[in-house]
This record gives sequence, structure tokens and C-alpha cells, in this order.
Amino acid sequence: MNTLKKVMVISFALMVSFVVINGDQETGALGSKTMSVNVQAREHKRVPLLLGVMGKQGALFDVAEGIKKDLEFFGQFSVEIERLLAVRTKHEMQEWHEQGYQFALFMSQNFDGAIEWRVYDTQQALMLKGKKYIPQGSSEHFWAHTIADEVVNVLTGMPGFFSTKIAYCKDVKVGKKKYKHVCVASFDGSNENVLVTTPTINIAPRWNRDYANPLLFYSESTNSNIRLMTVNMNGQRRIASNFDGLNMLPSFTKDGKKVVYCISRGGGSCQIYFYEKGKFKRLTKNNGNNVSPAFSDEGDKVFLCSDFETGHPQIYAYDVKTEDLERITASGYCTSPSYCSRTGKVAYSKMVSGLMQLFVYDTQSKTHTQLTSDTGNKDECSWSPCGNYLLYSVEKGRSGRLAMLNVNSLHQRFITSEHEHCSYPNWSPAYTVYA
Repeated sequence: MNTLKKVMVISFALMVSFVVINGDQETGALGSKTMSVNVQAREHKRVPLLLGVMGKQGALFDVAEGIKKDLEFFGQFSVEIERLLAVRTKHEMQEWHEQGYQFALFMSQNFDGAIEWRVYDTQQALMLKGKKYIPQGSSEHFWAHTIADEVVNVLTGMPGFFSTKIAYCKDVKVGKKKYKHVCVASFDGSNENVLVTTPTINIAPRWNRDYANPLLFYSESTNSNIRLMTVNMNGQRRIASNFDGLNMLPSFTKDGKKVVYCISRGGGSCQIYFYEKGKFKRLTKNNGNNVSPAFSDEGDKVFLCSDFETGHPQIYAYDVKTEDLERITASGYCTSPSYCSRTGKVAYSKMVSGLMQLFVYDTQSKTHTQLTSDTGNKDECSWSPCGNYLLYSVEKGRSGRLAMLNVNSLHQRFITSEHEHCSYPNWSPAYTVYA
């Protein structure tokens, strides 16, 4: 049995039932009815994993604790850390298997600071993968996330997301004045860094796609317009676009060379513009408001929100080659499309019975699936790079929190405090560095 099948068999079984939504049914381009997915995970035992740390370096144990936290966040593993003098024999590894450990991860640190790790299948005493990791930067959290990404990939075949970051806005009050600051944190909301602290309203951060040079684009309110800004991970800010009116919500192709974003240019309605190598091109040419563009990886499609046909926002797909604009939602109030690079699916928010809920549109089957149905308005969703999670804001009264949804199990967890008001979350790509 290969490693992926072994983890799947040991860890969980899913029962999936498809139920046609009663009442407000979304019709796709081919006339198919919306199906809601009700996924119920049976109670399952997590896969036990032994994390053996060799040596006395305190930093290595901090890294091990970070890896344990990440793997257990993933939901399929329970991790025990043990100090070891050396890698055990085949016989001792089989004894671990008899104790219930299905896998073992061994870590050591060389004199040059490099961390060596090896993953074993304890039943067969077989090494699945080993690697030397050269720590990047000074953050032990990032070291742990990077190693955990590779370990998850070895054991499950799925890409990890632990080394990614999230950006979002947080409401702050200084005296009687209220501002919005821009924050960056680890994928789970920990290790927060308030990156933009200007006494202004800053909204809608978006990550670039230069994997060795992470930048955030965000919009800042001024006395004359809403300008588009950039900020690097050291807090250095620059103006990116300063036309009259609105300048906001950029989206990049996978290679980072093409970008689309919203500009009103003082004309009242907001339009989508394409930018490449210093040249601008207006894509939408209607009298409505066209916002929230989401570029496909190759730049052949732009998914966007517009109200020009119905007076209420709908989700559209713009074909860059043919310049055709196709409406992919038939009714309702639909906003904030987010394109998933891994699956090609588009997530968005739609009003259902007075609340904004999350939906996913499959670009291949042309079908819509409702993911959430609980209380709170869900908005500004953003895909994880692995395509298994959605990050979004949940508004309940005056409360605004960030939540994460596993799109396979439909398990939701909040990652910011109920005592703070956070909004406009955006999930980063898997950058090679974050400094």
C-alpha cells in the first residue's frame, strides 16, 4: 500500500450526499441546477507520528514544536516529540510501529546550521524521503512551516500551505478617530505583524506573484482619491497607481507579468484595466461598476463582479482573446470572486435568505455548489495555494472575524479574535522568502 493510500485509509472516511437546494436555485451556463454538498466526516483516529529530535540545540526543539503544530492543524496526524541520541535501528523502529506510530520524522542540526530531516514508514522501516534544509532568514516559525510543507507532501501527496502568509485589515481606534491598518500573519493567524500603520483607511490587500520578492498591494484613502499602494515585508511603501477616483484590487497572472485591477479614473463607474509592460488597456466597457477581478494563471480569463446588466452584482468571466463577457451567475446578489490556481474553480459570495454565503463555481462542469449555510455574512474569500481551504471574513453585527473553511470536510475554524474587527483577507502564494 502506498503512503497516500495508507494515510487515507487510516485517517478518515467521508460520506457525501448531494441535495438540491430548495427555493433559490442557481442556474449555470448549461442550465444545470445548483447542488449543495453536505459532507459529514466520521469520527476518525488521527495517524500517530513520532517526531524524533537529535541533539541539544534549543532552536531545533522550537522548530519541532512548530512542525507538530502545523501537522496537527492539518487534521490527519497526532504528533509526539521525543529527544533521541541517534537514529534507531530497524528493530527499534518496528517497536515504535507496535506502539502505534505509523510514521517517524527524525531531525538533526549540523554545525553549519542546516537541518537534516528524514521521514520513515515504521511498519516497513523504510525511509520515504530525506533532505537537508538550509534555514532562510531568522524566523524559526518559517523554518518549521517550510519543513512541514514537505513532510505533508511526502505523506499525503498534497502540497502543504504552512509556509504561506495571510494579509488582512484590522480596525484600530486612536482617540476618537478610527483607522484600518494592514496586517500580515502566518496562515493560521498567529505571529501577526502590523505592516501598515498610517493614520488612514487602508483596505483590500492583495499579494503579488513574484515568488522571491513578496509585496502587498492595498488601497489607501486620501483627500482626493483612493490610491493603490505597495508595501514590502519591511514596511517600505510606494504609490503604485494614483488616478482620480478608485485604484484597487489588483490580480496577477502566475508569472507575475500581467495584472488587472479596478480604476474609475474619476468617471463615476469603475472599470477593469489590463496592464503589461507599461501599457494600459480597458477591458470592460459598460455603464456599471466592475470590480474584484481575478486573473486565471495564464491570463486568458478574468473573473469579475459587475452590476451593469441586472443592477445587482453578478459574477462574470471575461475572455481576454475574444473580449467576450459571459455571466456565470443567473440571479441574486453575488460578489468577490476568487480563482483557485490548483483546481481552476471560482469561489464567491452570494446572498441567501438575507445572509452572504460561500459558493464555488466549477469552470469545467459549469455547476455551482453552496459551501456554507450558517449565520454571519461571509465575504472576500481567498483560496489557499493547495486549493483545500478558503479564507474569508465573517460579519455578525459589529463583530468581524477571519475564518478558514476546509472545502472537503466543510469544517470551519476562526483564526482571529472575536474582540478585534478584521476584514479583507487574502492568502499569499508559497513565496521562497518573506523578508
